[in-house]
Amino acid sequence: MRKLKIIEHISLDGIIQTSGGPDGDFPYGDWTAPYRSPAGLQVVNEMYGKTCDVLCARRTYDLLASVWPKIPKSEMGDRLNAATKYVVTHRPESLQWGPSEAIAADLVESVRRIKAKNGPDLVVMGSGSLISMLLDNGLADEVVLLVNPIALGKGKRFFEGGSLPRGFALGTSRALPSGILVNVYKLIPTLAEEALSRAKLEREFEIAREVQERLFPQTFPSVAGVDMAAYCRPAQAVGGDYYNLIDIRTGSLPDAGHSCTRLGVAIGDISGKGMSAALLMASLHASLRGQVLSGTGDLGAKMANVNRLLFDASGSNRYATFFYAELDCASRMLHYVNGGHNPPALLRKEDGAWRVFRLADGGPVIGLLAGAVYKEQILPLLPGDILLAFTDGISEAMNAAGDEWGEDRMIAEAETHADLNAEKSLQHLFRAADDFAAGATQHDDMTIVVLRL
Repeated sequence: MRKLKIIEHISLDGIIQTSGGPDGDFPYGDWTAPYRSPAGLQVVNEMYGKTCDVLCARRTYDLLASVWPKIPKSEMGDRLNAATKYVVTHRPESLQWGPSEAIAADLVESVRRIKAKNGPDLVVMGSGSLISMLLDNGLADEVVLLVNPIALGKGKRFFEGGSLPRGFALGTSRALPSGILVNVYKLIPTLAEEALSRAKLEREFEIAREVQERLFPQTFPSVAGVDMAAYCRPAQAVGGDYYNLIDIRTGSLPDAGHSCTRLGVAIGDISGKGMSAALLMASLHASLRGQVLSGTGDLGAKMANVNRLLFDASGSNRYATFFYAELDCASRMLHYVNGGHNPPALLRKEDGAWRVFRLADGGPVIGLLAGAVYKEQILPLLPGDILLAFTDGISEAMNAAGDEWGEDRMIAEAETHADLNAEKSLQHLFRAADDFAAGATQHDDMTIVVLRL
C-alpha cells in the first residue's frame, strides 16, 4: 500500500496557504513567497520524492493546471505534469491536464482504493476541507507542515483547535535558513510500527552478536609450556575481526588436562564493518576449520584453499587480511603464512635486549584473487618468546586529535610488561590503547592474540 502524504504551508497561527492570489477568496495572495529559498525548494523536492501522484480538490486542480503545463522545464514541473492527478470533482469531462482521474462519489472508499493500488506515494495539496476529511477518516499517513515565520490573524485554518488530530505525533523538525520550520508528523500507528521494527532489528543484531561470539573459542587448548590469551572487542554490535586457537589433533576443544600436539593460531580482519563483515567472518571461520581439521600438510596449500573458498563466498572487492600459523607443540617450530595481515611481532630477549621479528611473508590478502599463491614460512620458538598478533583496530587506536597509537608504542608496552602472564598482558594492552584514545570513539574492531613460551 502506498502512503498518502499531506504537504502544506501554514503561518504561525495555523492559516493555510492558498494559491488564489489577490482576486481569489484569500486576500493575502502568495504570502509564503518572501520566505522561499533554494534550500527550502530542495527540501520540498525531497519531500515529494522522485515520483508521486497527486490528490486534490477541483479548485486546486484548476489552479495547478493553469500554471504547471506552461512554465519552463523544472524538476517540480516535470514531476507534477507526469503525476496522475486524482481530482475530487463532479465535472470529469473537463479534466484537460492529464493524466487524471475524477473522484465524484464515495470519497473515503475511493481514496482507500487508490492507496491500495501499486504506484508512487500520493501527495495532497490545497483544500482544507479535503484534508480534514482525510485526517478524520485516518487516510493520511504523514503530514508535513512548512511553518512560515508570520502570523496572519485571519484566513482559512489548517485544523481546528490549533493542532493535528490526536492520532498524529511529531516525528522530526528542522529549521531552514529562511526561517521556515519543517515539521513532519506521522500517524502514531506508523511510529509504533517503526519502533517495533527498530526493536526487531536490534534483537536480530543481538542474536547475530551472540552467534558471532560463539565462533570465537570459548576455552583455549592446553599446550604444555605455552600461556595464551585472546580477545576481540568489536566497534559495533557485530564485527569483522576474527581469531581462533585450534587444537588440531582432535579438531575440538580439549578435555581438562589434555595437551594438543599441534596448535593452530589464526587472526584476520574482514574488509568493511557491520553485518556484511560479520557474515564474511563466519564464512572464513568455516573455511579455515574445514582446511585445518582435514589433516596436516603445507600451510601454503591450506591458505590457497581458504582463499578460494572465501573468493567464491564473497562479492567483488570483499577480502580479508589473514595470518595463520601452526605451532608444533613438541619441536616448538612455528609454521606460518601471512595473507596481507599486519605482521605479528615475535618478541625475543637476547643479551638483555629485546629483538623483534615481524612475521610478514606468505602472500596477498585472501578472498580477492582466486588463484593467489601462498608460501609457508618456518620460525623456531624459544623459551621466553612472546608472540603478539593483532588487528589494526588496536594499533591504529586514535585520540580526539586524530593521532594513532601505533605499532611501535604497542610493542614497547608489551616489552615493558613482559613479566605479565598472557591474559594480564592482553588486558594491559587494551587499557594502554584506551588511555591513548582518551575517550575518543572506537572506530574499528580491536583484536589481540598473545602467546608466551
